[in-house]
Amino acid sequence: MPEAPPKKSKFRFVVFLVLVLLLAGGGTGYYLYSRGRVSTDDAFIDGHVYTVTPRVAGYLTQVLVEDNQRVCKGDRLLVLDPTEYQVSLAEARAALASAEATLTSLELGVPLQKSQTEQQVKAAEAQAEALRRSLERIRQEERAAAEEVRRTEAVHQQAKLDLQRMKVLADRGAVAQSSLDTAQTNARTTQAQVGAARANLQTVAKQRAATESELDGLVANVRLAATGEDVATIKDRQVTAQKEQVRLAQTRVEQAQLNLGYTTISAPTDGYVTKKAVEPGQMVSRGQSLLAVVPLDPKELWVTANLKETQLTHVRVGQPVEIRIDAYPDLKLKGRIQSIMAGTGAAFSLFPPENASGNFVKVVQRVPVRIALEPEAGADPPPLRVGMSVVPTIFIDPKP
Repeated sequence: MPEAPPKKSKFRFVVFLVLVLLLAGGGTGYYLYSRGRVSTDDAFIDGHVYTVTPRVAGYLTQVLVEDNQRVCKGDRLLVLDPTEYQVSLAEARAALASAEATLTSLELGVPLQKSQTEQQVKAAEAQAEALRRSLERIRQEERAAAEEVRRTEAVHQQAKLDLQRMKVLADRGAVAQSSLDTAQTNARTTQAQVGAARANLQTVAKQRAATESELDGLVANVRLAATGEDVATIKDRQVTAQKEQVRLAQTRVEQAQLNLGYTTISAPTDGYVTKKAVEPGQMVSRGQSLLAVVPLDPKELWVTANLKETQLTHVRVGQPVEIRIDAYPDLKLKGRIQSIMAGTGAAFSLFPPENASGNFVKVVQRVPVRIALEPEAGADPPPLRVGMSVVPTIFIDPKP
């Protein structure tokens, strides 16, 4: 008769069978748990960063805030020396008063008349010639200002492209944070330069229009006086031209008042001061980055999650999200998908892939997804900071 198998062999068989059942049950449980969910650890808290830049250049006399200080919208942050702009305002007001006095004199009735001497007419013609030369100079300045606008726009466009590329490299860890900060500062500076160039072009255009109007009025007056035309017509033209001068002087007064107001820089929103890079005594230029204000209200924050393209099959805008924050392991926040980026991160990188070059290696791409936070009623979440690492889990409804 055959011998019975030893008990040790039976025991090993039972253990093997139990292990197989446990692995099968664990795999089934993990599948059921993960079904309908998409998660990633490549995500972080994101938010608005308001860069504070001066609208006028000047000497910095007061810095009223420190890094990480809480400020409210409208609080004074920095003060520039207003002396130069007070003088400009006084000069503009004096020019306005002079223009208004001339207008009053014309309206009282001091036109060019036929009885005026030939010397007076020649003087008026000489004045018209001087205005023509001035007009030609202003037109040249206008052309130069237009070229400056085109140049600054091109520089700003390049700066934006550099910033986009630098962000991608920074996300990959290929460049230092300081390089990204430099690119951001350059983009903001060139944007401010574009605004300044456009404002200068508008000012020169107004000067040209006013000079043309003044020249037209003077030429018409000279012709009327030389040919004996009706004196009332001359007066009306003079008054019209002088009214344009008054309006131009009023515009200069308003601009001077604005520039004086710009010497006090206020907080653009509620938030916390960060990246303060100035101290009293510095000379600052228009558009220079001085500090930033970051609002940390949960309503102003969101989550940016970089999902693999293979995870986006059933991801849709509006789906609910559960968010865990590394800094607060026991905290769970609720959110909802707000938008999905129009392209992958690689598509907008500094050196996008050239798949037609022949050296093609397929890599799973990632697509940024914006997730809006949904604070619960009555809940008081702990303070969140921009850049904190999070793990979002999206609850999807996969189709069978």
